[in-house]
Amino acid sequence: MITNTYRVFVPIFMICICVLSSCRREEHPVPYVPVNITLHVSDPEFFNLNAISGSTQLNGGSRGIIVYRKSQDEFMAYDRHCTYDSENPLAVVMLDSANSFSAVDRSCSSQFFLIDGSVQQGPAQYPLKQYQTTYDGVKLIISN
Repeated sequence: MITNTYRVFVPIFMICICVLSSCRREEHPVPYVPVNITLHVSDPEFFNLNAISGSTQLNGGSRGIIVYRKSQDEFMAYDRHCTYDSENPLAVVMLDSANSFSAVDRSCSSQFFLIDGSVQQGPAQYPLKQYQTTYDGVKLIISN
């Protein structure tokens, strides 16, 4: 003999399982591309990275990488692939030195802070895709 509690519990349990299994984590719109780059900050090619708030662009990632020096020992690295329209082949570019804390996608006008990759303005909903950085005082490793 099946109790009333069992009759109520089973359908509720099954509904919960169905709802939870249909929920999925939203993925970042920028595709995964393996990144493992080592650069020497003292190299003349990376002169801009010698100062705090200095930045440069590198090849790598999905559309290229922006490297930003946040502090004496901390660097930020972001994919230049805009998070608004992932099919757009244009890359995010750094703004001129008057506004060196930002980068922009000129096709959709989304603007991003280089300090943390967050959206400053525009239609983009996601921050720039960030890569891990490790700095030992001489070399900077950018990876995912």
